[in-house]
Amino acid sequence: MKLRDQAVGALGGLAAGMAGGLLGVGGGIILVPMLSGRFKLSQHAAHGTSLAVVGATALASLVIYGSHASVEWRAAAWVALASVFTVHVGVALAGRLSSSHLKRAFAVLLAVVAVRLLWQPGNGSALLPASPLPQVAVELAIGAGVGLLAGFMGVGGGLIAVPAFVLVLGMAQRLAQGTSLAVILATAPIGTWSNARRGQVRWPMLPSLAIGAALGGALAASLAHRVPQQQLARLFAVFLALVAFHSWRRAGAQRQPAGGTGDGAASSEPREATSAPRGSTPEGSMPAGSTPAPPRM
Repeated sequence: MKLRDQAVGALGGLAAGMAGGLLGVGGGIILVPMLSGRFKLSQHAAHGTSLAVVGATALASLVIYGSHASVEWRAAAWVALASVFTVHVGVALAGRLSSSHLKRAFAVLLAVVAVRLLWQPGNGSALLPASPLPQVAVELAIGAGVGLLAGFMGVGGGLIAVPAFVLVLGMAQRLAQGTSLAVILATAPIGTWSNARRGQVRWPMLPSLAIGAALGGALAASLAHRVPQQQLARLFAVFLALVAFHSWRRAGAQRQPAGGTGDGAASSEPREATSAPRGSTPEGSMPAGSTPAPPRM
């Protein structure tokens, strides 16, 4: 990478790390649009590279959350156990969809989470009725969803983990974010390995992105412990809504004109003719044995 691209990558990683550390989501919601926009990666490559970087955000942020006792380690262990098995499924599903479909699915998911958090921020009590299933079974189910999302969207899984911890398990917003980061630390390496097998990780970009992400994650995690819980939740919601809008617009801009086949399919541009119709002469050529006409004066 050029020095300028490394600097941009480090700044982008810093922004992603701050978002991840402040909101407990790993930072992929910043990285994916940046990698597919500024660096022109395909959506699949952007997801794979993003998932490789969010591990740095999770590690640096988790140190701060753990030092403030803002991690529910038992729940994180069960959720992570299930997620490492389903992250491969998410990666495989992502490889079967076009970039446009991935971006629209990404946008819809972010919008749904944003509406939920604006409707009722986390306050430490479960918003949904208590499940009749043992809590371990519920945590394993959450982990399955987190793994699918991590592999499918390349965002670490925090977008499902944080709302699920608040809605289903009744965690406070800050505790949910810290627990989410512990889960991301398990899912990110597994998802990265699965993406790397498909050639969807751009390794030369990782050092600058990861350094910025780790620094931003640690700084933002410290800030998160100074912000009131409900303000954290609403900030999370507004941020997700903005990213959802941007992702939806980018997906719409990628749509092919009428007669096109869409992203990931055959190109809609006309192919060059390989043979001329019988009896016709291609432009710029002449039948054998003919002489050129003199130019007109």
